[in-house]
Amino acid sequence: MTSFIYPLISATCFGISNAYWRKIEKAGFSYEEAIFYRGFIGVILLSALWLCLQYTGDLSSLVYVSNQITFGTNWLQTILVCIVCSMGLVCFVPSLRYRIVAVAVSLSSINVFGILTALVFFGEAFLFKHFISLLIGAIGILLIALKSHDTTKGVSFNIRSVILPLLAAFFWGIGYTLFKIPLQWMGALSLGVIIELVVWMVSVFLLFKNGYTPFKRLKEALTATPHFYVAGSLLVCGSLFINTAIAHLTIVEVNIFSMVCFPVTILAAFLFHAEKPTLKEWMGILLIISSIIYSVLAH
Repeated sequence: MTSFIYPLISATCFGISNAYWRKIEKAGFSYEEAIFYRGFIGVILLSALWLCLQYTGDLSSLVYVSNQITFGTNWLQTILVCIVCSMGLVCFVPSLRYRIVAVAVSLSSINVFGILTALVFFGEAFLFKHFISLLIGAIGILLIALKSHDTTKGVSFNIRSVILPLLAAFFWGIGYTLFKIPLQWMGALSLGVIIELVVWMVSVFLLFKNGYTPFKRLKEALTATPHFYVAGSLLVCGSLFINTAIAHLTIVEVNIFSMVCFPVTILAAFLFHAEKPTLKEWMGILLIISSIIYSVLAH
C-alpha cells in the first residue's frame, strides 16, 4: 500500500470523529464524560485487536514490543509523550461549545507546531514542494476559518474559542510528532493502546475534578445510544493509521496529507448537524485537495 494512504485514512476517521462529538453532546453527555466513555470503548477495541493479532501472529509489525528497550527510560518517554498528546483532546472538545464544528477544527488543526518539532528534534527536510503544498492548504484553511458570520448564529463567541483550539494544536502537534520516538521500539498498534489508555486515565482525572462519577452512566452510554461505539471505532482506525503513517512518512508529509481532515469534517458536519458549507468553505476544500494532489505529484 502506498504510504500516503495511511494519513488519508486516519484523517478521514478523525474528520468524521471531530464532527461526531456534537452528537454525543446533544445526547446529554458532558465533554468529560464523552472523553471517558469514548476512550473506554476505544481502549477495549484496541486491546482486543492487539490480543487477536498477537495470538494469531498476523501483522506482527503492528503489535511487537522490542526486547531491547530499557524498562525505565523508554517507557517513561512513551508515557510522557502520550500525556502531552492527551492534552490536545482535553482542550479541543470543550472548544466545540463556543464555535461550530468547522471553525473549531480549523483553528485546532494548525500544523506549524508539529512541523517545527520535526525540524528541530528530527532534522527533517523542508522542501520547496512542502512549502507550496502547505501554502495552498493554509489559504484553504484560512477561507474555512473565515466563513460567513451567518453560519455562526446561535453559537457564542468567547476568547476561549480561540485559545482552546490553539492549545489543542500545540499539544497535538508536539505529541504526534514525538510519537516517532516510541515507534522505534514498538508497533503502531502497541503504541495506540498505550496512547488511548493514557488519554482515558486523564479523562478519569477530569471526571473527578469536575464532580462526575466514573462509570455512573455506563449503562446509558452502552445501551441508550450508539454514539460511543461509532466514536470508539473511529478512534481505533484513526489512531492505528496515524501511527503507521508517522512510522513511514516524514512529519511534514503527514501534516500535508492530514489536511484532508478539514473537508471530511465539514462534509460530516453538514451530514450530522446540517451545517451547510459556505462558498468560502467550498473554495477552501478545493484548495486543500489541490495541495494534497500537488504534494503527491510533485518531485
